[in-house]
Amino acid sequence: MRFPRGGSAVFSVACWLALLFQAASARSEEASSDESGWKGKTVVVSLSSSDLETGRSVRELGRMLEQAEEESAAAVIFDLDVGEPAPWSTQQRVLNQLAGVEIPTFAFVNPSATGPGALIALASEAIYLSPSGIIGGAGLEDATDDEEESASNLSQQRSVLKARARSLARLRGHRPEIAEAFIDGSAAVEVDGVTISAEGDVLTLTAEEAVRRFDGEPLLAVGVVGSIRELIEAEGLPEEFVRLTPREFGESFNRERLARIKEDVEESGASPAGAEVAEGEAEEPPIFGRKEEDSYEGKIVVLEVGEDTLATGKASFEFIDRTLKKAELDGASAVIFDMDTPGGFAWYTEGLVLNSLQSVTYPTYTFVNSRAESAGAIVALGTDHIYMRPAATIGSALVVSGMGQDLSESMSDKVTQMIIGTVRNIAELNGHNPDVAEAFVTRDKEVKVGGEVIHEAGHVLNLNTIRATEEVGGRPLLAKGVARSIGDIVEQENLQGEVLRARPLGMEAFAHWAQKLSVLLIMIGLAGAYMELNSPGFGLPGLASVCAFSLFFFGNYLAGNLAGYELAVLLVLGLVLIGAEIFVFPGAVVPGVAGAALVMAALGFAMVDRVDFEWKWSGLPTVESWFSIFRGAFTTVAVGLAGALAAILLGMRLLPETRLGSRMILKQAVAGGASIGSGDSANGGNGAKAETYIGLEGETKTDLLPSGKGEFGGRLFDVVSEGEFIGRGEPIRITRHEGSRIVVSRT
Repeated sequence: MRFPRGGSAVFSVACWLALLFQAASARSEEASSDESGWKGKTVVVSLSSSDLETGRSVRELGRMLEQAEEESAAAVIFDLDVGEPAPWSTQQRVLNQLAGVEIPTFAFVNPSATGPGALIALASEAIYLSPSGIIGGAGLEDATDDEEESASNLSQQRSVLKARARSLARLRGHRPEIAEAFIDGSAAVEVDGVTISAEGDVLTLTAEEAVRRFDGEPLLAVGVVGSIRELIEAEGLPEEFVRLTPREFGESFNRERLARIKEDVEESGASPAGAEVAEGEAEEPPIFGRKEEDSYEGKIVVLEVGEDTLATGKASFEFIDRTLKKAELDGASAVIFDMDTPGGFAWYTEGLVLNSLQSVTYPTYTFVNSRAESAGAIVALGTDHIYMRPAATIGSALVVSGMGQDLSESMSDKVTQMIIGTVRNIAELNGHNPDVAEAFVTRDKEVKVGGEVIHEAGHVLNLNTIRATEEVGGRPLLAKGVARSIGDIVEQENLQGEVLRARPLGMEAFAHWAQKLSVLLIMIGLAGAYMELNSPGFGLPGLASVCAFSLFFFGNYLAGNLAGYELAVLLVLGLVLIGAEIFVFPGAVVPGVAGAALVMAALGFAMVDRVDFEWKWSGLPTVESWFSIFRGAFTTVAVGLAGALAAILLGMRLLPETRLGSRMILKQAVAGGASIGSGDSANGGNGAKAETYIGLEGETKTDLLPSGKGEFGGRLFDVVSEGEFIGRGEPIRITRHEGSRIVVSRT
């Protein structure tokens, strides 16, 4: 049905009532239409301004047209309600997509087709308008600044767009001068002596003007109709039609694609590799087993990255790092990260992905099962291939404080730029899109692929399975594919070897705490050893020292460090040499220095990671120097030694005054004011007049450097000089007595 130009008010009201009735009827028919296939049907594409705002919707429009041709649809009708301008690149893409369509296309302007909507209408074989429809105004927006370069670009874009519009109009049987006038109003348009558009005005036509005839041909539109149903009847198209928006089509397309993947996986049956993984999970290592007993040679190593793996401190990263290096040393077939994490520490993650992950020669995979957020997304980018579970997400790696709060502006900019450099680098190294990686960590990144805007700036990018695996520009946006299990990945990648989950040993928790408390254990061990050497027999200090050093060596041994029997023997030998310096060869210096060196070496080497040591020894990359390996260990030793000295001095001052201390410490070995007084009958057996010992004379029994031992009337005391060196056997006099501190000088 077509409406004649003009008509009475009564006739117009009747037309509108008919329009409403037919629209309701069409909606009812659409709801009941069969959407299982498009063959022989009319496909109605509903387009609004919002559908042309994003590159994704424009891409889905192209896919709809491709599917309509592949399934032999009878025709495509564009139901246009487009009133907002669009970027030049968007209009170019729309023209490219429509130019190659071979099935019949029609445009229904309801109620407007301006901007890119006018170009879509021009690309259709026949144009229909609703009674109140308008069409035209496809010009580009003027430049927002006065720069000559912007004006030049605008002029070039307008020229290209006019040429494309004229070409498309000729192809579809429309007037090319009308198409050009929609874009550029610099010239007046006349048809048969009638001015259609004045100079300086971009052309826009009403329904009445668009259907006006010249020499028996309409100016642009075939006719005026009130609904899609009327258009179908006017053109004699199949009555059965399917209506979709580009967004609805994209969601349906991806759901079907994901369903096909699931069906393929289900048809393949349970994967043998998946069964191997399940069996491996049931087997726990012996509680006192050693890390080196399990070889990764020829195996597919699975590393679990769980809820708090990346958020519990350095220990978890050290375990991952050791596993990756061990897999390289043993010759593993591949490593797969089984990931379900909300994130964790940025700095440790950066070191992991830049160093260990980029230094291995075997292929690495990430199975997003079901989250790879924040630091997890960065780890995934550091692997060669990413697979997604059917319902999974990846991204949102914006750097925040440890409490989850935004950083200050200056710190945020500094940290973000560092992380951007890292993620772009690792993405390029592993064949991922660096722009997608950058959008994970900053709100300011717009992602374009082939001129199509995939992600707009303003918020951090997070991808679900459909988006991550979506093909854009002939390749997946990020993830290589969809998998339901580790076994699926093994099968899809045709990986060879037994699947083995790398798990911490049964004593890993103990080892973790032993490493964390190494400083305290060293303090207790050294302080207890010194006090035991100065005590009669074997008592509590010696027991505490033995227990502390046992825990220290055993814990570091289980943690995969160099701690072992050899270093324990070296420690004992060092303590023996120190004892010899004190009791057998006082003042000899050499035994004490050698013993101290052995003790420090034994404690320091015990905390060096075994795999790191072998990694450097074998000449493999990522460890800059030997110093970087030993720095942390010997820093811990230095702090422990300082703590032990403080504990010894505190013990010398307080223990002699306690009942327990008086029983376990030799008073002549640890002298103090109270202990001296208590042993002196001349003072009544108490220390009330300790000052009477000032002036006592004796001789040194060891060199004073500045501390040592001195003998006074047959009694041996710990003494200290005023800072000068006093040799063994020299006469000395007590000049000050302050609690347990006895100061002497030469007589």
